[in-house]
Amino acid sequence: MPDTALSVLVDALNRPVHFPKLDQTGSLFIAEPPTPFVPPRFETEEGDRAVLEKEIILIEASAATGKSTLARQLSAQLEIPILDLAKVPVSAGSLHALLADLEAADKSEPIAAFHEGRIPVIVDALDEGRLLSNETGIEQFLGSSVELLQRDRRVTSRPKLVLLGRFESIELARQQFERTAPGVKHVTANVEFYDKEGARQLIHAYAKAAARPGSHYLEHPGLAEDFITTFFDAIEAALGLSAGELWHDGRGKVFAGYAPLLAAVGSILAVIDDFTTVARNLKANRGREAWGVVEAVLYEILCREQDKLRDRMRDQCESSLPNAVYDVEEQLALLAQHIESKPLEGAGRVRLSASDMRKYRAMVQIYLPHHPFLRRHEFGDAVLGANAVSRAVYHGGTISRERLISLSRQWRQSAPTGPRSR
Repeated sequence: MPDTALSVLVDALNRPVHFPKLDQTGSLFIAEPPTPFVPPRFETEEGDRAVLEKEIILIEASAATGKSTLARQLSAQLEIPILDLAKVPVSAGSLHALLADLEAADKSEPIAAFHEGRIPVIVDALDEGRLLSNETGIEQFLGSSVELLQRDRRVTSRPKLVLLGRFESIELARQQFERTAPGVKHVTANVEFYDKEGARQLIHAYAKAAARPGSHYLEHPGLAEDFITTFFDAIEAALGLSAGELWHDGRGKVFAGYAPLLAAVGSILAVIDDFTTVARNLKANRGREAWGVVEAVLYEILCREQDKLRDRMRDQCESSLPNAVYDVEEQLALLAQHIESKPLEGAGRVRLSASDMRKYRAMVQIYLPHHPFLRRHEFGDAVLGANAVSRAVYHGGTISRERLISLSRQWRQSAPTGPRSR
């Protein structure tokens, strides 16, 4: 897929004249612009506006590559309403009800305007929605939404729904649309990891947002730029890549172009008062400190996933939740079991009542396949896989020979093609 400017997507969408009611909380809303914001890499099948002139635009991306940020930017820029499925439970008929409750600046009927493509709706967090509304609720929501589209076929070349989610959820939605409404055209676009230029822009955006007047970062822009170069060189060395290969290697782009990592680097950059010493340490340790940043990001991902599941569990459980519920060790054990197609028993440290344990297991069954460490029932990267597998083995778990061979193959396929620079 070729890179496509975000402006192409913006041009394909209409600016609505219908808005959520001012006193309405939750449901549909117009987002505030995200700050800071650097457009992510956006890829479509053809790279022009024509390919986006479909009724449904499916935007898929890995975890934390900027899906929700992109959704908020589109909403703020065009005043398009967002439906956040992580916060709003949905089922059959939800879209129709939400549209009907909009107010119009020109007093026109919102359902008719939706059919004309004049009220595109952004549906964010399809993955989290499957947890909040459960599988049945999401299937009913998607099914009734496409039935709504089928009621009026006069306008079929304007985007009406923009759905954002990770690969697995977008694939399930696509299959449902193709099965139940083949006449409703859709297109899939990808939000990719940041490239070299975008990564630097994002680091600087976060650094400028965090820097105080008179900071070393603001006073010495040249040294800050050199430090960023040194940091990426350290990441390159830590991944075992040859000099200059970072932005051309799959593993390199995953880590070096990963938004949370770049945000962390920018925030750190804003408070460093001696770029020369820190850069010297990065070089001296041959990437060890860069690895430390990467490991910290991985830890933050696991903690974020824990918070999401625990937030849902608290509303349903009878007793307070122990810290072990979906914590780092539990997730890594579950990931290793999922990959091996074993029963999802976790690390054996979670203690809940029988009733709450059944609810917990049910949530894990729904949520784990969409974990950011996974892609299509495999580890998304050899580093992520090695992290989970090594932790599982350390805690007494067993890993099949086939899985170890698969991980080894991932490492070999992403290894540098030439001798490592020294």
